[in-house]
Amino acid sequence: MQRELDRLYCQLLTVGFVVLRQASEAGDHEWVVSEIEFLHNVPSLIAETNAARHEYFWTQERTRYIECVAASGREMQRSSMRTYYEPILREMEPLISAICQGKQV
Repeated sequence: MQRELDRLYCQLLTVGFVVLRQASEAGDHEWVVSEIEFLHNVPSLIAETNAARHEYFWTQERTRYIECVAASGREMQRSSMRTYYEPILREMEPLISAICQGKQV
């Protein structure tokens, strides 16, 4: 499970740089900040054995990001989220769910 989750975190970072570039090129400081807030802990989650940290990312950081891009006037951000992050997050969901239910990372 850990290896698969690590792979998905790496994918998040890879596409995250693409989205961060989009935000920067759009000159949207708020979008840049929301991307940084979403991604800043991801490197430390790779090979992380503390299940609480994965749960925090999923329930807090991911949720805050989704709420941010759901705000009115954030169509470009929502489109990027759906295109780049949503497929990865869908793959992560059962792994994070297993972790939250007390199974090992």
